Amino acid sequence: MSEREAILARIQTVPSLPSVVIKLRQYLNEPDVNFDALARMIEYDPGLTANVLQLSNSAYFGWSRSIRTVKESIVRLGTNRIFQMVLCMSVAPLVRKPIKGYDMDSDGLWRHSISTAICAELVAAELELTCRGEAFTAGLLHDMGKIVLGTFVDIDDEPIKEIMRADHLAFNEAEQMVLGIDHAEVAAALLAAWNLPDDVSEAVRWHHQPSNAPENRRELADLVHVADVLCLEFGFGGGADGLGYRLDKGASERLGLGIGIAEKVGAQVMIAVNELDSMFQTVREGESNGVQHPTR
Repeated sequence: MSEREAILARIQTVPSLPSVVIKLRQYLNEPDVNFDALARMIEYDPGLTANVLQLSNSAYFGWSRSIRTVKESIVRLGTNRIFQMVLCMSVAPLVRKPIKGYDMDSDGLWRHSISTAICAELVAAELELTCRGEAFTAGLLHDMGKIVLGTFVDIDDEPIKEIMRADHLAFNEAEQMVLGIDHAEVAAALLAAWNLPDDVSEAVRWHHQPSNAPENRRELADLVHVADVLCLEFGFGGGADGLGYRLDKGASERLGLGIGIAEKVGAQVMIAVNELDSMFQTVREGESNGVQHPTR
């Protein structure tokens, strides 16, 4: 078995997304959602209920007035926002841990992931992009391949960094040379195993090379690429790979992203990440994060 095949096989050892996430995802495509049934599904788990209400009253996710029930959260914020909350709670236990293969501490990948999600959503809103609905999800999950490579495979990153320095390659290009695969492709395979939409997994697959994405999926890939780069520049990231990636200038040009929008979004991202980071810190330190992670 080649190293590439062994890495792809390890994806099967990553915990599945909780069933509540899959069910919520299905609700997003239903025109007549039964809010009572959806609320009962969430309320079945007291820890999840408490976390949803806490996030519903945050400045980023929430409303200007206090939200007291799960149903009120759904009605006011919509099923897509509730899905985002539960998705964040589901991936946080995987992401909020040291990623040895990338020299990241327990907060490094989490802060980069959540900042990229927020940045992608804000940029999509500013530019009125058609992919706005998937922006947060794709941004949040774009680096999940690092979880597989850095934790479940526990790669030795020294050969990657050596080739990167010697041949002046981007980090993902060096990964490809050493491992036969890079973390973007690994992430896409993981998201496919989690039954997430093809447009999300394709955007994640090409988030370092958006010009190579299929044309009908390129906008979301461009968006995640730009958000990823911006958040690294904002200081959210900085593992072993750091800024060792190539900027695809075509992505920002295709999106029509100007400096003014980038600066505006940057200030909003800083505020939102600090708030959500402190809230998820509270969730992590509590008795339960409200979401169980079954093994396969």
